[in-house]
Amino acid sequence: MPSLVVHPPTSNRFPAALTLLLLGALAGCSGLPDEPAAQLMAQATAQLSSGSATQALPQRWWQLYRDRQLDLLVEQALNHNKDLEAAAAHVDALLARLEQVDSQRQPSTLLTYGVGYGRSRDDQTLAQATGERADAEWSHAPGFSLSYTLDLWGEVRYRLAAARANADAARALEDEWRVMVAAQTTRAYAQACVYAFSSLAQRHSVQVLERSVEVTRKLQQAGAATALDLARLNGLLEETRAPLPMLTARHQAALYELAVLSGMRPQDVARNSCARPPQLQAPLPVGDGWALVQRRADIRRAERQLQAATLAIGVARAELYPRVTFGAALESSASSLGKLGDSEALVYSVGPLLSWRFPNRGVAQAQVGQRRAQAREAQARFDATVLSALKQVEQALALYQGEQQRRQALQAALDNSQQVFELATRSHRAGALDALQLLDSERSLVSLQATLAQADLRLINRQIDLFQALGGGWQRDDQPQPLPLAALGAKP
Repeated sequence: MPSLVVHPPTSNRFPAALTLLLLGALAGCSGLPDEPAAQLMAQATAQLSSGSATQALPQRWWQLYRDRQLDLLVEQALNHNKDLEAAAAHVDALLARLEQVDSQRQPSTLLTYGVGYGRSRDDQTLAQATGERADAEWSHAPGFSLSYTLDLWGEVRYRLAAARANADAARALEDEWRVMVAAQTTRAYAQACVYAFSSLAQRHSVQVLERSVEVTRKLQQAGAATALDLARLNGLLEETRAPLPMLTARHQAALYELAVLSGMRPQDVARNSCARPPQLQAPLPVGDGWALVQRRADIRRAERQLQAATLAIGVARAELYPRVTFGAALESSASSLGKLGDSEALVYSVGPLLSWRFPNRGVAQAQVGQRRAQAREAQARFDATVLSALKQVEQALALYQGEQQRRQALQAALDNSQQVFELATRSHRAGALDALQLLDSERSLVSLQATLAQADLRLINRQIDLFQALGGGWQRDDQPQPLPLAALGAKP
């Protein structure tokens, strides 16, 4: 299925089509036939294809900003974050558990060898019967046993598949952490850039106002301006200078956060920090809605948890039936070390062992009921996760569209305000405009510059929210495949 690029400001078809796709996913996971889901996918794809360009969602969306410093910081964060390190250790533990369960499919062996000095009960009985005295002697008891449980009811297969599903769920959780770390790093970087840019713009405004104050002071001395004009301009100067300390402090706070996330020293981050807000250098890719179900780590984790809960029913049901174990044992009854290999001293047994909880099977039946309830809970959580993903995508798209339109309007307002200020400055120098009107135009220009900088930060945050909602941020090259229950050889 092709992936698509949708331009959010002009297309509103993605949420509706994604609704159909995700409902199709829910139907498929609920045990319904595959045909309705396939029909819904075809209908949604046809709606998405109109007015859209083909382009896949990139694996590392932050590279769309084409900022080498941002790429470096995100890679540093993905390699040095402590939460990711803990998540990776949890995955390793579950993979070790998977190997442990897998080993249960192999026969188990036991090799023993005991040696002792004394008299046995049989020797003492024989001595009493014959009227002789039993002497103490060395005894040897070598033994070898082999046992293999016949997996007649699929218990071992279910345990192995459930362990694999739990390991995959842990890997998906690790991917969730990666998505979050990448988003946090990008947000902190954007904040550092925006606050650095805002500080530069604010300082430039302060410098312009300082020159205006100086000119007004000279005009006052010459009698061309009043003390009120100078006082008002001084007030605007201090008002413009006031945000500078907090902008500097927020810039430093963003750099410290970047240092913690990336494992770098704050001075190294500050040395390479940007001075302008990052901008997307390519159309914002959305991709097809069906791929959302496969990309999002939380959906994959919920799916694997549902699989593990469903497979646990089969494990519990196996307890209702007899367990057959095939065993073989080989021992020696030799009384001395030199006679261990004698055929007369060899003792062996081969045969099956049958064990069954009968007639008291209440414990096993209660466990089956418990596992069925847990599977229904996992199904509900999976459905809720998919619906929540749909909601997040729709909300992220709507908020991004609104923020982008708001930013465009602010940019147009700033351009007009810049033009008004330039015209007002010329008119004031020509004597056609009083100082109060010039002051109002300058105050409007300074305010719009600060507002636009904040709009840039909000727009970047909305972009990050949308990328997260679409499942962007981290896709493994070795994504685990779903575990169809039909391939397990049994039906829970």
